[in-house]
Amino acid sequence: MKKDSEVDSYLLKLAKISSYWIKHNSEHADEHQKWMEDAKKLGLTEVVNELEEVIGLLKKANGHIASIKEITNK
Repeated sequence: MKKDSEVDSYLLKLAKISSYWIKHNSEHADEHQKWMEDAKKLGLTEVVNELEEVIGLLKKANGHIASIKEITNK
């Protein structure tokens, strides 16, 4: 088992980076949303479906990252 100070340092870094990851993924999801809206206007159903999936996966990933953030804040 690692020393408490090493674990604490790691958890602090992880808490900070997890906030960045969530923001970064949200920015990507917003950009994908814009592309999806354009694809809808053009009738590109398959592209719309794939972008919807991508956006959903980013949101799901953010949920897991938020869980990590909660764990590191205990």
